Amino acid sequence: MKKIIYGLISIITLAVTLTAAPTIKGPTGLIVVPTAESLKYKEFNVSMDYNYDPLVDKLDWFYKVNLGTFKNWELGIVGGVVPTEGVYVNAKYYLMSDNTRYPLSIALGFQGLSSLTESEVYLVASQKFQDGIRVHLGFTANFSKEEITPSVMGGLEYFLSNQTSILTDITGEEKIYLLNAGIRHEIFQDIYVRAAAIDILNENQDITYSFGMSYSHFL
Repeated sequence: MKKIIYGLISIITLAVTLTAAPTIKGPTGLIVVPTAESLKYKEFNVSMDYNYDPLVDKLDWFYKVNLGTFKNWELGIVGGVVPTEGVYVNAKYYLMSDNTRYPLSIALGFQGLSSLTESEVYLVASQKFQDGIRVHLGFTANFSKEEITPSVMGGLEYFLSNQTSILTDITGEEKIYLLNAGIRHEIFQDIYVRAAAIDILNENQDITYSFGMSYSHFL
């Protein structure tokens, strides 16, 4: 199983105008961090992802669907083996974007609205820079029945070409942080593949490998 998983990741990484693509948790963004780059009106994406944990030799799969709706809203669902509570609902509201050459965008979003333990609200700002660099910074708060847990998040996307970008993002609070790195590539028009390593600084070397494919288009 391990050889198959590593082989698939290598193929995805070497495969040769990116659009907004979903994170592992569903909303458009980087790896786990959502960004202020939302889907346009009537634009949608559908994706299938797999997460593999070599420490326990476990492979999980899940699907995601997002749709850009009226008045700057992006709505989506996540289902499959993960999450375990059933289908999660996500929503993102695109607050603003200026009209400069390198625009600053801001979005407010909600993840896992139907979950008892994974519901989150976030505020994120995204800034484009020259040389194919996009920077994303924000805050998120997990709210369950017992408490609200705030944390910071951020990430960077660097475009190697119109088809390929390198992704890295981080989330956490106090001294506990989750650092991730990956690559995203357009293999055909509107079809994207992604490979990533989750929690690459884990002291127990319990790194999860994520890979998947998504399709984006307009209704």
